[in-house]
Amino acid sequence: MNMYVILVKKGCENSVFSELRKRGFDAVLPLKQEFRKYGEKWRIYEKIIFVNYVFLRCDLSEKIYYEVQKIDGVICFLGNGNPQNIDFLKPYEQRYIEWLWNGGKPIESSKIYITPSGDKLVLSGILRKYSGSEIEYNLPKRKAVVCVEIDGFSHKVELPVTVI
Repeated sequence: MNMYVILVKKGCENSVFSELRKRGFDAVLPLKQEFRKYGEKWRIYEKIIFVNYVFLRCDLSEKIYYEVQKIDGVICFLGNGNPQNIDFLKPYEQRYIEWLWNGGKPIESSKIYITPSGDKLVLSGILRKYSGSEIEYNLPKRKAVVCVEIDGFSHKVELPVTVI
C-alpha cells in the first residue's frame, strides 16, 4: 500500500486526521513529546512533528482523491495536482514516517548516557532505531535533531531526550 502526503491548513492537522480516521481511512499524524521549561520546572507537551501535513496509506483512486479533497482543512495532495499523477512516498521515506508514527503513540523521550569521555549512548527510546546519519544533540534543551528525507527534501526533526 502506498503512502501519500496531504497538505492541510495550519492548525487543522488534528481535525483532518480525525475526519480521515472517522471515514475509515488509514491516516497517520506523527506526534512527539516536547519539553518546555517554565521557571525552574520542565513540562511535557504533545506536538505535531510535521506541521501542515497528514499522511495517508491507501491505494489511491479518483473516488478517494475527491473524497479527501472535500474534507475541511485539506489543501491538496502533494504531487502533480490530479488523481492520476499524485506522487506517493518512496519506500525509504515511508519507513521514516512509519518510524515517527511510533504505532500511533507520541514519541517519548529517549534516554541518553554520556560516558566519561563525552560519547553519547542511546539507552532506550526511538533514537535506538534511527538508521540515518549523525544525531545532533542539544542537551540543555532536551532535544536531539535527526535528518529524514521526505518527498525529496531533507527535514530536520527534533526529538525529546533525557540525560541519565
